[in-house]
Amino acid sequence: MPLLADSPPTPARRFAPAPGDRMVLGFLAFSLTAALTLELYFVLHFQDLGQRHDLFARGFQLYGRGDRTYAGQGDVYFPFALETINLCVVQVLNCALAHAVVRRRAWRHPLQLAIGSYLSGSVVLYFWHAHAAGYPDMPHHSVGGYTLFYVPNLPWLVGNLWMAAASFRALVRSVKEGETSR
Repeated sequence: MPLLADSPPTPARRFAPAPGDRMVLGFLAFSLTAALTLELYFVLHFQDLGQRHDLFARGFQLYGRGDRTYAGQGDVYFPFALETINLCVVQVLNCALAHAVVRRRAWRHPLQLAIGSYLSGSVVLYFWHAHAAGYPDMPHHSVGGYTLFYVPNLPWLVGNLWMAAASFRALVRSVKEGETSR
């Protein structure tokens, strides 16, 4: 009589992500890391950033050359609101999305489309808010000021637009395949 210990081990189901899935998971890891470091720091210290002198405060003071609200000056409540939503709501959704990617859940692409659309839209809103008001929180309207304002935000704009577009294509492909199988 064979013992249970004598039976060959069953192969473990391994997650072998497609290249696009690896990019999504990498971008989600980048976003979560930024949220739990920089964005959390800003949310906790947005009112006293000007008086702080640690590494993160110095980074925000540098970024403040493009938008002084992130250096704790002026109307800090709009960026505080954006960062609080991103930190408290979106990161939970990002973790759910990572789970959906790894476990190949059917709701992955609708969630990815929603997250990518919301976050790219919030970056565009942040840009448009500053542009429509004439960049009042940019101390010097120079190439350097505009560069500091726009470039650090591009990973969130481009990464989330890419995630939204990839899921939109996957959903459209799924609908087309469903129509042709009828």
